[in-house]
Amino acid sequence: MKNFLPYFCMGLMAVSALAQTSDELVAEAMKNNPELRFYTAQIEALPKTAQLASPRIPIPLDFPSREKFRAAVLNLDKELAELYLAEFRFALAGTVRLKAMEYQAATETASSANDLAGRTAALVKMLEERPAAGVAAVIERRILEGASLPFIRTAAEEKVAKDLLRTELNGLLGRKPNDELSVNGSLVSPPQSPKPGTEALVLKIREAEIARGLAGLDAALDIEGFQVGPWFTKEGLGANDPLSGMTIPGATGGSGPAERRKRLIEDAQMKLDRELAIRRTALEASREVAAAMPETLIENLKSASDLAERQYRVGALGVNILIEAHREYLDALEARNQAVSQAWRNSLDLDLLTLPAKQPAGKITVNPKP
Repeated sequence: MKNFLPYFCMGLMAVSALAQTSDELVAEAMKNNPELRFYTAQIEALPKTAQLASPRIPIPLDFPSREKFRAAVLNLDKELAELYLAEFRFALAGTVRLKAMEYQAATETASSANDLAGRTAALVKMLEERPAAGVAAVIERRILEGASLPFIRTAAEEKVAKDLLRTELNGLLGRKPNDELSVNGSLVSPPQSPKPGTEALVLKIREAEIARGLAGLDAALDIEGFQVGPWFTKEGLGANDPLSGMTIPGATGGSGPAERRKRLIEDAQMKLDRELAIRRTALEASREVAAAMPETLIENLKSASDLAERQYRVGALGVNILIEAHREYLDALEARNQAVSQAWRNSLDLDLLTLPAKQPAGKITVNPKP
């Protein structure tokens, strides 16, 4: 055993060294994502066409202006395509960060649930090997057998989620689908969002769309529709439907391009202001929820679960308290991970709406860890 121990420790250090943070994965995606590389090369060549072979993109990125981005590239519209590219880069970075968090959470939950299922099964086996002690002992054993089933189900569900997330993340990172992936240090609350400075990218994009729409046929119909809403927050705390319809509808009488442009930009600003207020409120609320579930709370509940098992084995604790301790620990672990992820979703949505139109070339910051 003495000779084996150094090799065992070296193995643990090697596994730990392979784990990456969400910041590292975001940086890798910015460098290797095949869709980003393809469109960046195409846009750099505009207004000329780039002679590029069509790449294989295993996980196309879904983001607010996806179809418009593709249209701008096909129309050789470099100015508009560059604006959409900035939005694409932010959405890619945010998506990678969220999936990395979900992957780490699924890994932790699957491991904990599998551990609890195994420990409960060991207790059942221990009771089976003891001399029969009447009906109460039989019932106690059956309770433990039933208590292990939710742990087994949770472990299986999280393993499936983990495998799916690994495939998606590897695709976004430009890796092979089944490449090994290990993530740590990503389940921390988001830092404070930066205060908006220059013109927001979302408004800059809207102005460019209006300018092009007013120059085309059926302009009033083509560019009237505009929505601003959460993109990363699909459900849960802070989710809401975007405001549709015109806040400043146009009159039936004729109006010049300048007047229509002014009306449409004011409509966009009003919708953005409304959504920003919602996003700030949602972010504050989600931060409070995450703060109520510190990592120390999960550690304490795990310690209580371990202590409850030891006390049960020596007969100092009943089976009901043991099961409750196990369940509370696993439920709290899942709840905390979900709360942190929800806070990040609200934070990313706020940052997307306040993302400045002009950024240093090649730079994209999505709430790095403080």
